[in-house]
Amino acid sequence: MRKSRLLGVVLGTSVSMLIATVAWAAGTFTDDDGNTHEDNIEAIAAAGIAKGCNPPTNDLYCPDDPVTREQMAAFLHRALPNLPILFPEAGAFGDVYDPVVDTEPPPVFFKDIEWLAQTGVTRGCNPPANTLFCPDEPVTRGQMAAFLVRALGYADDGGGDLFDDDDASIFESDIDKLATAGVTKGCNPPANTDFCPEEPVLRDQMASFLARALGLDPISPSG
Repeated sequence: MRKSRLLGVVLGTSVSMLIATVAWAAGTFTDDDGNTHEDNIEAIAAAGIAKGCNPPTNDLYCPDDPVTREQMAAFLHRALPNLPILFPEAGAFGDVYDPVVDTEPPPVFFKDIEWLAQTGVTRGCNPPANTLFCPDEPVTRGQMAAFLVRALGYADDGGGDLFDDDDASIFESDIDKLATAGVTKGCNPPANTDFCPEEPVLRDQMASFLARALGLDPISPSG
């Protein structure tokens, strides 16, 4: 009886260890295994920048989903919480939350969007009025470049005109600065002569942009 009980304990412990090892090897999220950007997804998760896309469980990252403007606000706020507030009265976007009119609680990313405006990283989505933020719209690669350049203060454009397909983009200068800083490599490897400024940024791509920009070391879920 004693040997049977001991064997059961050993087997039970071994199974528990195996399950724990498999869970650890799979990483923080269950839907990005084998993704090209998985190591950088792990890096921004470890840094507290990414929390998942299915709260409250948050065991999914949704790597193929476009990053929305409100999600971008949250990513940047978590990544750079100490950016100086330059415009304390900014952030009153009519399509986000109006405490005078709205009776419901503010949306989950309200404070992040407000912070993004107060730091000067965003100016709105309907220039020149800029009374709207368009929180649910996907962030384009060109817009992403502008967000990161404003947030991180990149100034060197490497001489400009680093990509062939962004000459008509209002974000060309930001794109060149982002590339010169080593945050982006282009969208058509291995040539990487294009940036694809009008394409939406996907959540897995955003992880790599943020990890490079912040100097985070990639984390392999398999150790």
